[in-house]
Amino acid sequence: MERRTFLWQAALGLGALSLGRVQAAAAWKPTRAAQARWAELLDYARWAPSPHNIQPWKLRVVSDTEAELYYDPARLLPYTDPTSAFTIIGLGIFIESLRVAAAPLGLGLDVRPAEALRLDYAATAPTWFARLRLRPGADPAPDRELLKERRTARRAYDGRPVAAAVQQEMATLATAYGHQLSLSSDPALIDFVLDLNCQTLFADLDDAGTRRELSTWIRTTDEQAAHLADGLWSRCMGFPGWLMHNFFFHSERFRAGWKRAVLGRAYRHSMRGTATVAWLQGPFATPADWLRAGALLQRLWLDLSRHGVYLHPFGSVVTNPAAHQQFLTRAGAGPAAPPLWLLMRLGYGPVPPRSFRLTVNDLLMPS
Repeated sequence: MERRTFLWQAALGLGALSLGRVQAAAAWKPTRAAQARWAELLDYARWAPSPHNIQPWKLRVVSDTEAELYYDPARLLPYTDPTSAFTIIGLGIFIESLRVAAAPLGLGLDVRPAEALRLDYAATAPTWFARLRLRPGADPAPDRELLKERRTARRAYDGRPVAAAVQQEMATLATAYGHQLSLSSDPALIDFVLDLNCQTLFADLDDAGTRRELSTWIRTTDEQAAHLADGLWSRCMGFPGWLMHNFFFHSERFRAGWKRAVLGRAYRHSMRGTATVAWLQGPFATPADWLRAGALLQRLWLDLSRHGVYLHPFGSVVTNPAAHQQFLTRAGAGPAAPPLWLLMRLGYGPVPPRSFRLTVNDLLMPS
């Protein structure tokens, strides 16, 4: 009995067990039924969005109802996400995706995260992040097929503002999570946001460290994108692959002012038809806040997908301190306003291409 208790604790990841210790302690294999159940959920959750499509998650099945969530240190952004806030948002989105995927099976999902939630950039092996447990009784959730239909749309929209009823639905959902969603269809503000995003993106990419880290995640040919199944695919970005390659690996070719202006106009033109921008503010001080923000973002994204609305996040404006303050000032946010953690454009348009994802087998760890 004592041996079984020890093994149960090891499988749950209690304490500060490393991956090696967990694997050494696990003395039984999950059944085929257990593997199949979690593989089904993972086949939906693997479509979750993450910063630059890094897909940092891995799953180790323990039983029919238990699994361990790990993050892969080779799939992190130590330079551009030094606090790990936005990668943890991605992990929160992934967890929420598992919850949505489990609902049609009549199952809810309980999560016990690690005590030290911040990601360890010095880690060299997959690192335990949370214990996941399925239980009878589904949590309220949207149709899980939306997990596969959801897209990030970085191309032109058709000029229609987001319907008022959809805007109200989104704002109500954000409030339920303790956050504030603001939306605007003011052409002057939209122009300001699109210009600010363009200027900030190019300013960030002038930084050698940022460009070096992101260059490992750009995919400039269809073959490369399909083979690696991650990162920022040029087809989804709306830019020719050769242009993306040259900008990241031969940035000196774009230092001339006229070249930068031409490239900026092309990028700005790719966002034509934008008639609604939105931003989220709320608790954003701790890893627990970031996980909850991720759950909210995924619910909002799925709700937008249900209404045929696409989303394009403007991460650079949020993470660049100068641009961040410029936006807050333009939006009239006072010093007491909740933290801004997401700015985005919303709209309708043709179905955009979908980025590739790692397979279920890529994401399942040996049990």
